[in-house]
Amino acid sequence: MAKDYKINLPAHPNIYSNDEARDFNIYFSEPDEEVNKETGLLLLIPGFGGDANSNVYKKMRADFADKYNLVTVQCDYFGQEFMQDTKSLKLNIDKDFLYQNLSSGEYNQIYGKSFNVNKFLEIGSKYKINVSGKEEISETATNYNDMGIMQAIDNLTALHYVVKIIEDNNFEFNTKKIIVFGQSHGAYLSYLCNALSPGLFSLIIDNSSWLFPQYLTSSRFLTRQYGEMKIQIEFDYHARKLEYDDEFLNLVSLYSKFENKCVIEVYHGTEDKLISSEQKEDFCREIKSCMYNEISSENIDGEIFKSAGHGLQADFIKLFDKVINNHAFEFSTVMNLKDSVIATSKYNYQVNYKNGVPILTTQVK
Repeated sequence: MAKDYKINLPAHPNIYSNDEARDFNIYFSEPDEEVNKETGLLLLIPGFGGDANSNVYKKMRADFADKYNLVTVQCDYFGQEFMQDTKSLKLNIDKDFLYQNLSSGEYNQIYGKSFNVNKFLEIGSKYKINVSGKEEISETATNYNDMGIMQAIDNLTALHYVVKIIEDNNFEFNTKKIIVFGQSHGAYLSYLCNALSPGLFSLIIDNSSWLFPQYLTSSRFLTRQYGEMKIQIEFDYHARKLEYDDEFLNLVSLYSKFENKCVIEVYHGTEDKLISSEQKEDFCREIKSCMYNEISSENIDGEIFKSAGHGLQADFIKLFDKVINNHAFEFSTVMNLKDSVIATSKYNYQVNYKNGVPILTTQVK
């Protein structure tokens, strides 16, 4: 049975607040039969609505460690707490609409001395009505869902901390078997990690990555069903109000700036509303060693894929099984971490490994 660990360590300094010190949680599992020269590493990156404490990710870390001889790694990355379900919802309630559609007794229960949200949900669930609301997100100027470079560098940092732990315990591992598996925005962050540390990863498994974070340009909306009632919830993120480097964050532009050295397995649905399958296929076609797998209604098998929409309603475990069983990995005990630079018209992004973990510096041009 795999051994599971949770540690808290210094995270990459906050690049948005004069390199303010911060820490983060790292979760990793190692195979029951210890790490050996054939053991690989797997970085798991969830997207919106997922995190390292989700049951599916706990299971993936433990199961994959033993089944595929992997050290599996996750972290609580920058701003991830703001990417979850609703926590502080402010409803837009039309009192006149409720007065006309509810009984006077029900109306009075909801609007007693003050608005009773629990009573509203209880009573409203009996009616086929649509309500809107807005999440009151507790982001700050220095801690927010940036959807970009801080989130990527946190994931890289977590992976390299685990590498240091392995090396400090005098274990060998297979440096030609380093995999990153991401879902939706997590898959997008996998691409950023690969760009910031080219040559590190052997394989990216991409389930429904977008090419640019859509929620930087428009709000995120969730629809929640309460009995017969539907509530549409808006998330308007702080990052939308800030300037960003489109040239870095757009994968089409970013992947024209360096040579990709890892295999990329893409799974994308024909009914994806966040990024079209045509755009995704065009992107993959231009990248060395990128294999595009399109999921349409004909490919829905009810086992791995249950939808052709965003995320494919995929069974993450079965998807990983499908991909990993089709790949052979070379063996190497040498890990040669090289500094890297990505240049855009606005900035130079430099990553160095002087202390064994990545340190990102940005220079304005």
